[in-house]
Amino acid sequence: MYIAIDVGGTNMRVALMDLNAGEQIIKLESHPVPQDYEAGIQEMMKVIREVSNGAEINGIGACFPGIIDKNDMVTTANNLPQWTHKPIKQTLEERFQVPVKLVHDVQGAAVGEALFGAARNRDRFVYFIWGTGVGAGDIKKIDDHRYFMFSFENGHHIMDWDGKLCSCGQHGCPEAYLGGSNLREYFGRDMCEVSDDDPGWDMIVEKAAQTILNTLIFHPVDLFVFSGGVITKRPFLLERIKPIMRERLALFPLPEMVLAEKGEQSPLYGCAGLFQIDLVK
Repeated sequence: MYIAIDVGGTNMRVALMDLNAGEQIIKLESHPVPQDYEAGIQEMMKVIREVSNGAEINGIGACFPGIIDKNDMVTTANNLPQWTHKPIKQTLEERFQVPVKLVHDVQGAAVGEALFGAARNRDRFVYFIWGTGVGAGDIKKIDDHRYFMFSFENGHHIMDWDGKLCSCGQHGCPEAYLGGSNLREYFGRDMCEVSDDDPGWDMIVEKAAQTILNTLIFHPVDLFVFSGGVITKRPFLLERIKPIMRERLALFPLPEMVLAEKGEQSPLYGCAGLFQIDLVK
C-alpha cells in the first residue's frame, strides 16, 4: 500500500493506493491546503493517518505545483510560497518511518499515464497540461525500471512579441491566451456559459495548434497525452486542432493525440508509481 498526495494551489488530495490489486484507489480525501506551512504539514499528516486507517504503508509519494530540486526540496511554488525551502520530505519520513518521494505535479501525472494510462505501452511521449496554466513533460522509458523525465514551460515561449501580457512578465506567451483564467477574460463570461460552437474558439484553436506544433518541434515524439481542466472539459478542441496541425506540419508526421486515461487521478497513480521505478530527473 502507498499514500499518494496531489497538492494543488488550493486543495490537497490524499489517497490510499493498492498497486497489487488492479491498481486501485482504496480511499481518497480532499482537503484545503493552508498557506501557512506549519499548519499545512500538520493537516497533511492528519489526513494521511485518517486515509491509511492503520494499513501498512510502504511509501509516500507527493507532487507539488512548483520547482523541486534534486534533493526533493520544493524551491519555488507560486501558489504556496510559504511551503518553499521547508523540510517536507524529512518531516514525513520521520513521522511515518517510510520512504518519501516528491515530484513536480506534471511529472507525477506523466508517470501515472506512463505506468497505468494512455502511454503504458510506449517508450516515449509528451504529457501536455492545458488547464489553469499550460505546461508539459517529456518522459522516456530507458529500461523496465528506469524512466527519464523532465518538465518544461511550453506555456511561456513567445509566439507574438507584441502580444498579450502574460503573468510571467513576457508578451505573447501561449498561456496568456490559453490559460483558464485568460479564457474567461477573453470570452467575457464564465466558461460554463460558453458553448462549444462559439466562434471565439477559432482563435483559441489556432493558438493551441501552434503551441502544440512548437512543442513537437523541440520534442519530436509520436504521442501527446493531454490533461487539464480546459481540454478535458472541451475535448472537441483536440479534434479541431488536428487538421490545423496536419496542414502546418512539415518536419514530422502528426503525433497521436489523446486525452489522459486516468484523468484527474493521473498524479495520484504517478505518486504511488514512483516506488515501482527509478525516475531519472
